[in-house]
Amino acid sequence: MASAGEHAEFDILKKLADGLPESYELFHSVDWTRAEPHRDSHGEFDIVVVNSAGDVAVLEVKAGEIDMTGDGLFKRYGGQRKDVGRQASWQFRSLLQRLKADGIDVRLLHCLVLPQYRIGDHGTVSYPRERIADAEDCLDITGFIQRRLGAGRPDPNKERVCAFMLDRIRVQPDISALRGTLQRRVDEISGGLARWVPRINVASGVIHVRATAGSGKTQLALSLLRQSLVALKAASYVCFNRPLADQMRALAPSDVEVSSFHQLCWEAAGRPRVSPDFEALAQCYLEKQQRAAPHLDVLVIDELQDMQAAWVQALISRVRENGRIYLLEDPEQCVYADRAQIEISDAVMMTARENYRSPRKVVETINLLRLTEEPIAPCAPIAGEPPGFTIYSPAAKNVAQATADAVRRCVQVGYGLDDIVVLCWRGRGHSSLMADDMLSEWKLRKFTGSYDEAGQPVYTDGELTIETVRRFKGQSAPAIVLTEVDFDHADALWPQLLFVGLTRARMHVEVVVSETAVHSLESRLTAM
Repeated sequence: MASAGEHAEFDILKKLADGLPESYELFHSVDWTRAEPHRDSHGEFDIVVVNSAGDVAVLEVKAGEIDMTGDGLFKRYGGQRKDVGRQASWQFRSLLQRLKADGIDVRLLHCLVLPQYRIGDHGTVSYPRERIADAEDCLDITGFIQRRLGAGRPDPNKERVCAFMLDRIRVQPDISALRGTLQRRVDEISGGLARWVPRINVASGVIHVRATAGSGKTQLALSLLRQSLVALKAASYVCFNRPLADQMRALAPSDVEVSSFHQLCWEAAGRPRVSPDFEALAQCYLEKQQRAAPHLDVLVIDELQDMQAAWVQALISRVRENGRIYLLEDPEQCVYADRAQIEISDAVMMTARENYRSPRKVVETINLLRLTEEPIAPCAPIAGEPPGFTIYSPAAKNVAQATADAVRRCVQVGYGLDDIVVLCWRGRGHSSLMADDMLSEWKLRKFTGSYDEAGQPVYTDGELTIETVRRFKGQSAPAIVLTEVDFDHADALWPQLLFVGLTRARMHVEVVVSETAVHSLESRLTAM
């Protein structure tokens, strides 16, 4: 319960808040510390008023009776009698010292407010009468402050003073430290699928998880594979995208089969060294599986939205009668026009619309542009910033310059080149950026299109990674520069591609977009 003094203080604060113009700033119960050689001093300013110029009035509110003697003003706190003037003088000097130490040069007033006491026309040595607001002055406390402090002319000092009073420190985030902490926090809060899906029991053994980007599908897949290994069950993870399979192989237990579907076909064909005809290899694999005996206890099919129904049936045929099958997908990340949605009739369906990975401001932009059928819930631990959009002109062929500028903006806010991935809207054969070995002063690290004898992808040596949106599906990076973004209304897949590109960023995203694409985005917004 508030004391009588606190009630009086709140009443003064409310009068100031209601009566002062918006150009003034009010602060209540500001804690202060003064560092000294042997010990630190601490205290509290009851009310602080800041005008447009950054000038400061500190109000010391004393409710109840005050003893005014020839030695000054005194107030009793329990059995202790304190010199109000000496206390105020100490606070004044401490604040003045702190402001000067921070290089803030503003006018500073210290006023004594006595809302329940009348003092006449005379002050004391410690307090001139014009710095004392007694009960009569408190009837118009806003006028009292305005007459003494003044409105002041707008000055940048005000922002510095307000930051000082809010105890706000100017910092440059350490991205390298932040990204590790952020990733651990994202793993913690996005583990719901990994905790609950393995507990689901269904007679068919088929569990279909339809979950949005950043909802924890990768964590779920890894958890299923690790649990299978502990239980001595034969398990396999199969996805569509080769780079995702390579990433999962590095994270999953070494004794578990991890592969893309076409990699599986290549392995089954005896790893032919000639340039593979993936369509022929897939057909051969389907025929071979019709004669093969089931040998798996657990099968995880990721990126189901990118698979073909015949492939899925062939993969499912590898599972023993009492085995478990997990189908993971996000239909809104399907970027292939010839894919049809796959449904397994006796599967139990589980859905998730929460994104824990992408900054909340990025997810809000996705919802604003209606890139998904239903809004995504922004659940990441950081708000971040909305995507930064830069317009380039395909006719002027300035996409490389615009992309390099976007990379520099990432570097300027603290991201290293190893934190940044440049994602091209166009495929490897059509991207002008991927045709070059350099982007401005940076050497590019990119997929050559070739694989070594062990089937591993071959990349060029470079300091800045460049990839296509399609190949980077299922992966993420702290900072993404999504570039060569060019589409019109006739392109039916652009919402999915833009959704995939934006959700690859864990902390920051820049978008380099054509004039034509901007018109399409504007039309989408105005049509809402």
